[in-house]
Formats: sequence, structure tokens, C-alpha cells
Amino acid sequence: MKWVILLILSTVMLSQCGDAYVFEEDVEEEMIDYFTSFAIEGEERGLVIDWDVERIATQLVHIEEDAIGRCLTYEDGSKVINIDKEFWDNSSNLEKEFLIFHELGHCLLERSHNNVMNQRGVCQSMMNSGENICTINYNLNTRKRYLDELFL
Repeated sequence: MKWVILLILSTVMLSQCGDAYVFEEDVEEEMIDYFTSFAIEGEERGLVIDWDVERIATQLVHIEEDAIGRCLTYEDGSKVINIDKEFWDNSSNLEKEFLIFHELGHCLLERSHNNVMNQRGVCQSMMNSGENICTINYNLNTRKRYLDELFL
């Protein structure tokens, strides 16, 4: 419920500021709110994103490998985030946010995987590889800490 309220507040805040972020049809409509939230979180930490320059597309596809998302960068510099459709259709808003932010961490922030963990084996970065090396503990209570680390 808190997550829904946060998403609504973010949308209202952006609508009051005019067309702060405009995404081309290259971004799946159901992912736009997550891209917008990423931009807001980045701005709160000093990162201003020019989506016209970045031009990152998204696709909901069936991913056959042991992955639920991936950032593909092509020789011409274009980037596409592929998200496994089955995972997307069966995930909570927080899980979707985590995945989109993780993939934007690769595509936009050029971050690689980081499997640093604390003494209890909890992942310290949302950029972890997802290979069960550490336990992901992304929730409303830990969200700010993970986002602070993402936008270092």
C-alpha cells in the first residue's frame, strides 16, 4: 500500500511540473512510471538524466536463460532493456522497480555486478548478480539505502 501511494505521489508531482519526462514509444507503457521514479531518485542524489540523449528502449520478451532482465548495448550505441514477460506479469511493484532500477544501473549508470554482502549474507547493492551469492533484502525499509548505493 505504501508503494502505491509513493507511485501516485510521484506521478502527481510530475504532472504538476509539466512534461518533465517524455518517453518515446520505445519504452513499454507499463514501465514508464519506473523510469520516471528512477529519474526522480537520481535527481534527489544529484543525477539529472536527459532521456532524449540516453534513448533506452525496453521490451517484454521471453528470456530463456537463467535471467529475468538484461541490458543490451549495440555497436551504434543504442541500448535495450529486455525484461522477462512472465516475471513481469507475476511480480509486485517493488520487484518490478528493483529489476528496472538494476537494469538502468547497467544501461545508464554503467554499473557492473556487485556481490558485496554483510556478515549475514545480505546483498549490499541492488547491482548484485542475482546468482544467490547473497540474499536480496529490497523492501520499503531498505529501499533508501539501496538507492543511495545505486546512485553513488
